[in-house]
Amino acid sequence: MKKRRGVTDVISTMLLMAITVTGATTLTYFVNDGFVSGNIASVSTSDSSSLNLMLLAYDTRDSSSLLTMNEVDNDHSLNDFLCGFSCKDFPNAIPENNGSEFLVLQIQNNALDSIFLENISINGVVHYWDPATSGISLDASQNDLIGGKYPSDGMFSIISPQPPLIQNQNNEIQNGEIVNLLIKLGPDDSDILLNKGIHVFLNVGKNHLVEFLIESGDAR
Repeated sequence: MKKRRGVTDVISTMLLMAITVTGATTLTYFVNDGFVSGNIASVSTSDSSSLNLMLLAYDTRDSSSLLTMNEVDNDHSLNDFLCGFSCKDFPNAIPENNGSEFLVLQIQNNALDSIFLENISINGVVHYWDPATSGISLDASQNDLIGGKYPSDGMFSIISPQPPLIQNQNNEIQNGEIVNLLIKLGPDDSDILLNKGIHVFLNVGKNHLVEFLIESGDAR
């Protein structure tokens, strides 16, 4: 009886091992097949666009020539912070004339398709693209009384980093394109003290938000 019981235990163990190997092989097949299919699907959809929007550089200094653009200065005569709400009495004026100040982000679209930048959130305040800047040469050297030479308070424009500095005709950023986002703080923006974190969300449509955390008073 003891010998028969020993043989039965061996057979049971072998059967369990065979079932385990067969199950593992089947599971591996389905997992690998699903993984490959999932990769193909994700590449073919626009959902991956937000994952391929890269922040290359930024400039949030209270200084001049932001991100080497000589036309954009934050030399404010009254403060040592980035002025938003405190400058609401001077709408659309440049910082030199006590207007709100600028932020510049340089990004690259590495997605397969173009994206459309619907809005930019700075510390929870939403800024929209300024259509008045469409196709207009950037000039922030003096107050813009008509509109379009730079974004209005609380809005942004899109600019090629290479001269001539012509602001984009729309909010589209093409595949592989590198652009500067020029954001002008507005009356809804709190003043930003230097050496403080700035929370940035780029909305590229369909509720896809790309998040960056940068530092005020810094350039990288």
